Parts: sequence; structure tokens; C-alpha cells
Amino acid sequence: MTSSEVSDPELVNVAEGLVISATRIGDGPAVLLSGGLGMPAAVWPFTGIPDALVDAGFSVITYSSRGLKPSSAPAAPYTIPQMADDAIAVLGHFGVDEAIIVGYSMGCYVTQALASQWSGRVHGVAMMAGLRSSAIGELVNEMEIGLIDRLGDLPDAVSVFEQLMTTLTPDQLVDDTAVRSWRKLLTSGDSPWAGPDGLRGQLSASQSWMLAKEPTPARLAGITAPTLVLSYQHDVFFPPAGSREAASHLPDAEFHELPGQAHGGVMLDPERRAVGLLTDFCRRVRPPTSPR
Repeated sequence: MTSSEVSDPELVNVAEGLVISATRIGDGPAVLLSGGLGMPAAVWPFTGIPDALVDAGFSVITYSSRGLKPSSAPAAPYTIPQMADDAIAVLGHFGVDEAIIVGYSMGCYVTQALASQWSGRVHGVAMMAGLRSSAIGELVNEMEIGLIDRLGDLPDAVSVFEQLMTTLTPDQLVDDTAVRSWRKLLTSGDSPWAGPDGLRGQLSASQSWMLAKEPTPARLAGITAPTLVLSYQHDVFFPPAGSREAASHLPDAEFHELPGQAHGGVMLDPERRAVGLLTDFCRRVRPPTSPR
């Protein structure tokens, strides 16, 4: 089964008032994908990653984090360890006790915490566009939380501007046609948030993690599984220099800087370089008892 043939998600009861929507496709060793802030599971197929991993003989688990439809949005604030516990509940729901764990953007924070908190066996860790945040990332989070606290919500124009400025490449940002097209795309469709606490909750989780100077060298040193770190040349949220330095604290890591793309490279790179690198990595760290 490919990601284009996915059946309805399953609902995982994590706690009273908290249900996480999750899906598993394919057969073989499990790969868990944790998305970024405001990224529901339905976005993953657009990256090409689920289909590539299923074709390579893996099963792929995706889920929508607390705060995102069709999961529930408990009262804010949230924390990264709480969100990692949600992911652990998803793994338990599918009977998974060993896996490769993958994160994109804020999903890398969840992946770092998951590697510390999960009692199962982690065969590999992959972090894409999200290992260590920048001062710009802290500033944007602080600004958005402040606006929500003052206005009760984040104005659509602010959200769209932030997404455009960080997701698109420098060449796209000076192309008026591209900017207008992306603005139209970003303002069409329904909000991904499951309730008013969703955005505030995820922003607070991200902010608290960054203000704690996570990931600390000690946390990174504790991730002993083989680790793949992918960074994009023009990513202002997670610049390559910071992620390269952070990767130096990982005991068994390979680092790749992918040229020409910004924070949205995992979805927008026409060469799909992240797909190939991640798939090859998963093949290398596949449990030894698994074929292919």
C-alpha cells in the first residue's frame, strides 16, 4: 500500500481529552515520522518520503501531533517531552518496540526527546532541517506567542509572511509570481489547527525547548544510534553551521548540507535529495534480521 492508498487514520487514546490520529502503511521494520510545527500527517506524502520507504520494504507511521486536526487540542501550553510521550503512545498502539525515528523541523525536537524517553530500541535517528534552532527561530516564536496573547489569535497575514520568508528560497522570494502563487496556496483551504489552543500549545513547546538551550551536548551524546542530519543551505530557522556543530556532539552521525533550498526543502527540492539520503540511511540501519 502506498501513501496515496492510505485508509482512514486510527485514533490513539493517549489521555483523557487527548486523541492522536495516526496511520501505518507498508510492511517491514517501522519508521516513525514526526512532523514540524503546524504540520499534520497529511503533508508527509507530498515529500515523497512515505512511498519511498514503503517501496524500500519499511512500514511507515505518521501522526498528527496534539493541536492538529484530526487529533485533539488540549489546553496550552504543551512541552516537547509531552509530545514525545504522545509519539510513544502511537508506537505502542501499533505494537512497535523497535524503530527508526525521523523528525522534520520541530519534529526533530520530539525525536531528540523520544530517543531519551522511549524504552524501545532505536535503530536509527534522522533529523531533517531541525537539529539546532537559530536566534531568528527564537525571535519568531516569541513574536507569535506575544501576538496570540495580545490578540487571541495569530493574524493570517503574519502566519503567511513567516511561512513565505522561511520556506522559500532566496530566488523564489524575489520572484513576484512565485510569491503570489505561494500566498494563494497558503491562504486556501482550512486551518490545520484542531482548536484555539493548538497553535499556542505547539509554539510554547518549541519556545520552551529553545530557551532551555536544547538540545544540550549531554542530550546529543546520549543518542547513540546511528544518526543522519540533513540541513538546507538557506534555512534561517536551522542554519547549517549550527546544525553541523550540534551534530559533532552525536556519537555516530553523518551530516549533509543540501544546497539551494531553505526550510521547506524537504517538500520543495525538485531533486528530492532528502528522500534518497533518508531511504539509503534506513536501509543501512535496518535491523539485521530484516530482509532487503
